[in-house]
Amino acid sequence: MPLFRIRRRMNTRTVAQLFKLDIEEMFDKWEASKPLRTGMPHASAILAPESAYCLRSLVLAAQYPEQAERPPLKPWSNKNNQVFLNGWVLHEKYQDLMQKFGNVVECEKSHYDETRLLYFTPDAIVEHAGERMVVEIKGYKSENFDKLDEDSDPPEAAWKQCNLYMHLLELQFGLILVENKNTQELKCWCVEFNREMVQPYLDRIYQFRTALHKAENDKPLPARVCNSQRDRNAEKCIMCKCCFSKKG
Repeated sequence: MPLFRIRRRMNTRTVAQLFKLDIEEMFDKWEASKPLRTGMPHASAILAPESAYCLRSLVLAAQYPEQAERPPLKPWSNKNNQVFLNGWVLHEKYQDLMQKFGNVVECEKSHYDETRLLYFTPDAIVEHAGERMVVEIKGYKSENFDKLDEDSDPPEAAWKQCNLYMHLLELQFGLILVENKNTQELKCWCVEFNREMVQPYLDRIYQFRTALHKAENDKPLPARVCNSQRDRNAEKCIMCKCCFSKKG
């Protein structure tokens, strides 16, 4: 006698939306699974735009790493995490290609400069055209990608980052690769080290070392940038509570 499976009625639209929510929550869990960046600063913190740069936060993260706290989730955190993970995977795609078929020296290797007290992680270093070069990888949406001209300057942020890495590694040339995230079209630039471009970031590195030395010797911390814990930068800062618990 055949057995008939009792079919369960289901609101498929509701089930699909619940699955979507599960996936979106996974992006937040991915972000939460990453360790907080404490201790000595990473190059990305030194390269931050002036509107987001905070010397006090860097000193606190180095001196009081155990007091760092992950910022609370915001309604837009999930979308940001989706974008970050997509960028991560884009980098992995090109790094994997270069490792399998290119002339790679290293990919995604963390470096620590003991003199400058700075961590930095180039996307890749390759041997190309008879030179050892840093490779900086970026992904742009079409509306921004289409504005880029390979016969003109590369994207400013990528250029500055590549230039800092060239200085730290004592290399003369770097490569900047930008992918159109909508179409996967590529644009590339070869750039030469520019001392004038790197100087503002060397100044920040020196200021950090000086400020950390003072803090370690019970001298005042750098001035607080934010007016309250509700300021935009404060809400994203892992040292926010620590910062406002110390004298300004």
